[in-house]
Amino acid sequence: MEKSLLAVGLMMLLGASLYLNNTQEVSDEIDTANLYANWKMKYNRRYTNQRDEMYRYKVFTDNLNYIRAFYESPEEATFTLELNQFADMSQQEFAQTYLSLKVPRTAKLNAANSNFQYKGAEVDWTDNKKVKYPAVKNQGSCGSCWAFSAVGALEINTDIELNRKYELSEQDLVDCSGPYDNDGCNGGWMDSAFEYVADNGLAEAKDYPYTAKDGTCKTSVKRPYTHVQGFKDIDSCDELAQTIQERTVAVAVDANPWQFYRSGVLSKCTKNLNHGVVLVGVQADGAWKIRNSWGSSWGEAGHIRLAGGDTCGICAAPSFPILG
Repeated sequence: MEKSLLAVGLMMLLGASLYLNNTQEVSDEIDTANLYANWKMKYNRRYTNQRDEMYRYKVFTDNLNYIRAFYESPEEATFTLELNQFADMSQQEFAQTYLSLKVPRTAKLNAANSNFQYKGAEVDWTDNKKVKYPAVKNQGSCGSCWAFSAVGALEINTDIELNRKYELSEQDLVDCSGPYDNDGCNGGWMDSAFEYVADNGLAEAKDYPYTAKDGTCKTSVKRPYTHVQGFKDIDSCDELAQTIQERTVAVAVDANPWQFYRSGVLSKCTKNLNHGVVLVGVQADGAWKIRNSWGSSWGEAGHIRLAGGDTCGICAAPSFPILG
């Protein structure tokens, strides 16, 4: 009897020892599980089966650890990260879904851009009394950034240059501009979108609403927007800085590091162009202000700021529509 009690006592001591050694790990796991549960509730996530649930939890945990490591880095960061709507996507999944810009071979990095320094005043088309800035849109899980980049530039510039306001259809471009070498939710190019609009006009969003998926072109829809006469390509930071003084610009960027961006000025970025956005301003210190298409809850009310110069390859292949 004494021996059995002794054995039980030893087992209890051993269990207590193991508990004490693993308390922090258990606590961390509980914290992560709570974060995950709250995140799922916030973004209304539901998964089809337990296997998918387990996989998404692992991806979420990996992303959480990545963000924690970012904040533990001794380097002074100029921007912040968060567990946003992409927290259950691996970097590969994120890139396959959102970073599918079809960049032509003619788009090349300009070595002269590495020495560029902005010396002008601040410009911000999101806060200009002469312009009714349109709400940031969300492309959803469709690789249509190119269409949102083109439409964003068209809507804002038409207001700036022609004093006319439109809410235009990205879906028209997704469904109908295939003959212009665009590929709907699998990617496209802003210049090709401008060419399509110049030749065919463009429908308004109310007549051709966005579905976030490829569809059959609705040829019978009215296309009253007929203001595009062509487009102009830009190949230097200097010309980009000059152009933003007068209008917004469709730009191609490397958005790989953007997945969990929350706020601040992002400075570390490669130049593998994969995402289409709209340049809507520049700060006095040269930081670029970008309008994205991942919804207004992402980043700074749907925007991101990039450090001055050719950060993320922003100066490699900008363009804007010629309106009339």
